[in-house]
Amino acid sequence: MVKINDLYWFIGIFIVIYLGYFFFQILKKKLNKKKVPVELLLLIKKYRLDMDKINYKSIMNKIALVSAFDIAFAGTFVMHFIDNVYLAIIMGAVLFIPLIIITYSFIGKYYVKKGLIKNGNKKN
Repeated sequence: MVKINDLYWFIGIFIVIYLGYFFFQILKKKLNKKKVPVELLLLIKKYRLDMDKINYKSIMNKIALVSAFDIAFAGTFVMHFIDNVYLAIIMGAVLFIPLIIITYSFIGKYYVKKGLIKNGNKKN
């Protein structure tokens, strides 16, 4: 049973994480090829995304929303069911890694479906 306090906790974490991404990643003017965020680098490498075809702010906004959801969901879930702090940290990490893989695959598949990938073989 979800309590209203859990919902407040989830929304609070979500807003704080999203605002952190917003101020430190999304407000950047353009993509600096030497300082690519790890999340974006993962998507570029795995799905061969062509950043010349993709708006930087658009993809970073999607990454920020998904990352904020992942962190808020894992934090709320773990803190609701586990009372031991050390066990909560371990279970949070175990829950967080597959959650990241699943949600980032949605972003990657979205851009692949739109055809915003590098053309040709995998070397391009």
